[in-house]
Amino acid sequence: MTQFTAIGTVRNGRTEMSKGQWAGIESRIELEAPYVAGLSGLAEFSHAVVVFHLDRIPPFDPSKQIARNPRGMENLAPVGVFAQRTKFRPNPIGVTAVELLAVDARGITVRGLDALDGTPVLDIKPYIPAFERKDDVRLPAWVNKMMDGYF
Repeated sequence: MTQFTAIGTVRNGRTEMSKGQWAGIESRIELEAPYVAGLSGLAEFSHAVVVFHLDRIPPFDPSKQIARNPRGMENLAPVGVFAQRTKFRPNPIGVTAVELLAVDARGITVRGLDALDGTPVLDIKPYIPAFERKDDVRLPAWVNKMMDGYF
């Protein structure tokens, strides 16, 4: 099995998961020295995709988490883990598109990263709409209810 190495660490002062309000959170991603040169050219982008290890989430328990109410909201019917963006995943990996505020000699500053202070960062990619964005997307009705207040 492949082993992953953190390339950096999230710094934002948030130490507990919340029920949302991540849109305004600014985070600093401090890179490990060998990866700093990899930031070359990133400042030309307005957004990036951050891949991170959900290192403080308890191990996945299929009996409780393979299907659950999105964000624990009792007014929403349970759906499978692969039909939602829950932090409770078979492999604890988070992926979030963020606004890129600054790039400097030691890391980046972003807005909208839903990761706790100290979270290991596994990868940073430029946000390129042709790869990420899709037109004519269909979503179930419960998604709008779930997202109210998240970002």
